[in-house]
Amino acid sequence: MRSPWIRRKGVPDDSAIAAIADTCPPTDRAAILLLADAGCRLSEALTYSPTSLSLDGSHLRIYATKSRSWRTVPTTARLRTALAPLGRTKQPFADHYPRKLQRTLDRVCAHLGLAGITPHRLRHSYATRLAAEGIPIHLICSLLGHRSPATTMVYVHAGPDQLAAAASALDRRAAQQPPPAQSTAELLRNRDAAVGDRRTLHYRRRHRS
Repeated sequence: MRSPWIRRKGVPDDSAIAAIADTCPPTDRAAILLLADAGCRLSEALTYSPTSLSLDGSHLRIYATKSRSWRTVPTTARLRTALAPLGRTKQPFADHYPRKLQRTLDRVCAHLGLAGITPHRLRHSYATRLAAEGIPIHLICSLLGHRSPATTMVYVHAGPDQLAAAASALDRRAAQQPPPAQSTAELLRNRDAAVGDRRTLHYRRRHRS
């Protein structure tokens, strides 16, 4: 469960998020998944209202006080399942506040053997997992409510699988290249031989004259 990536970056992968969500109490689970599966900021998650959810539950309207703008994000199946028990309560997280959620997250992560995971890191995980699936950075930027893709890039972390995939891509590219007619060493030897021949010819011409 505790991968080197998680220990180093504090950015949980899918299995870690599933374990955290399954271990949390129902209301906390909904808040955690608003961060991890909808990319909400902590303030956005804790001010969630059922009126923000589309009638079929497939989309969530989020108001960002930071940028004073609305954005629409799709919901995952497990997020919809987590939100369902909240019903139509106007402010389901009224008794929650950032430190309380962090304490719950700390307790759950300690039980699971995970370290360095914060509510904001769950938002990082959202961006990282989308990027790993090939979602364009400009779309991730829009889903996170960023004004610039440069900000979004800070949220995207490369894991071991992505780094290995990059190396494999270079291997495939190298394998597709035709072999050179001559090796580098042979080319250098031929060059030196040609230079030597020209010098010898020049020496002979000088001595003949």
